[in-house]
Amino acid sequence: MTVSLVNVAKYFQGLSHQERALKRLQEQILKVRPELLADNSDFIRIWRKQAISPPSNGSASSLQSSIKLNVPFLSQLDNVNNPYGTTANVTSVAMCMAYFGQPMKNAKGQQLEDELFEACTNYKLDRHSPTDLQQLAKVYGYQDTFQFDAKWEDVKKWLSLGKPCITHGWFTRTGHVVTIIGYNEKGWIVNDPFGEWYSTGYDNKASGAGLIYSYDLMRQLCGADGDLWIHYFDGKVAGASTVPPAAPPVATGSGSSAGGSANVSSSSAPPKSLQDIYQNGQTVALTEVAKYPELVAQIQIRLKMLGLLQGTADGAYGPITQAAIVRVAKAFKQPEDRITPEFAKQLIQAQSVPGFNPQREMISPEVTAKILNCPLADAQKYLPGMLNALNEKKILNKPTLIAALATIGVETAGFRPIKEWGGDAYFTEMYEGRSDLGNTQPGDGARYHGRGFIQITGRANYRDYGRKLGVPLEQNPDLALDAEIGARILAQYFWDREIDMIAKEGDWKGVRRAVNGGLNGWDEFWPLVQKLQSAIA
Repeated sequence: MTVSLVNVAKYFQGLSHQERALKRLQEQILKVRPELLADNSDFIRIWRKQAISPPSNGSASSLQSSIKLNVPFLSQLDNVNNPYGTTANVTSVAMCMAYFGQPMKNAKGQQLEDELFEACTNYKLDRHSPTDLQQLAKVYGYQDTFQFDAKWEDVKKWLSLGKPCITHGWFTRTGHVVTIIGYNEKGWIVNDPFGEWYSTGYDNKASGAGLIYSYDLMRQLCGADGDLWIHYFDGKVAGASTVPPAAPPVATGSGSSAGGSANVSSSSAPPKSLQDIYQNGQTVALTEVAKYPELVAQIQIRLKMLGLLQGTADGAYGPITQAAIVRVAKAFKQPEDRITPEFAKQLIQAQSVPGFNPQREMISPEVTAKILNCPLADAQKYLPGMLNALNEKKILNKPTLIAALATIGVETAGFRPIKEWGGDAYFTEMYEGRSDLGNTQPGDGARYHGRGFIQITGRANYRDYGRKLGVPLEQNPDLALDAEIGARILAQYFWDREIDMIAKEGDWKGVRRAVNGGLNGWDEFWPLVQKLQSAIA
């Protein structure tokens, strides 16, 4: 269970059960982290200190009607590390630092946001933590006042001082970070490092520079007054250097996942990144690439994101890494023995590999049929649709696929969408007139009995899934037995109940309860999970 100290402070009223809970919390902290409760610890110092006062610059009536700061825009999509993942945080910090004069490239030609990513690793900072981002700014000499209960009016006041803000919001399921650079009558002006956000997702091809996100949208995604995370970013402390103090070097890793070891060459200046190869017009033979762990690690990260490599990106070059590079080279019609500037460009920006379908390679129909003990023809017919449906909802990953296939195995005793067992008389007795299922018309009980990979039941459920999927399920409930539609129903069901998140946490009993309401079928479900864990790449 996660305990929010914010909620503790918000709801504590000195009640006996609350005092017991706090005592229990203290006992648990003493067991695992006793140093946190020492009088001189940072934890106690921060917890006890007075709440941060937001900046003040007069009353709201004195604020300008619009402001737009000239904060440089930086995209995370050209970052060396995880450009399509979670690097909006360091990219937003980089924008603010650049606004206050930090060079956007260091002496090595490295982008500021890539330097900050490495700094997080070197200084053992979690870039997903707002307080660690605050510490990252401090390492470079900048001032960052973080407030977890900020107010939007105070953000305007800070901007009126000519200073930008960073905010955290639920633009994606895992959270996202944007830089606020101004406001006008329509909304907040932001630099969004990931592109332009829409309710249907991100347009990564659009520039995220100077976008206007409405006031209502930002309240919905980032929080209302008192529930808003804001970094009030400011310039350097007097006398601070633009170069941070040296940090301990980071170990490169064992190389076991890449299938070999690298021998670093010191005879020539190594290309540090794919960006170096592309921007400098270099061509590097794969035999030379193997000598540069930093470059190999970046290539491995991109190969992992494209679904062509498993394991850790440790910078060690071996046959597995080489085979993945060659596969990408063939797909983009590039030479297979070197990385040219054009090939480097493709490795930097590619979001998929032509002819490669990672969904179909996670598990084969043959393996699926063996584990679920179903006819191979059924696995061949229904597995592709299931993979596509999970991918469509952006929840296709190993834990979720395991949960889906194990659920199907238990619910259908094989791998095909089925009708609930029974006849019209039974369905009428069980479901007729059930207002909780939306069965309001004569005959609804028999008409809307259970169907599919998971048994959706009742007019209301058929109507609901039909609307969500854009198919006439209420008018034609047998569509739930269609291979594609049945798979999309299951994927939507998983999404609605966050079963993918439960599976990622490894809470397999929680998965079963979320589907079944209890642990019915657990003795069948758990062995399937174990077999699938071993079988899925």
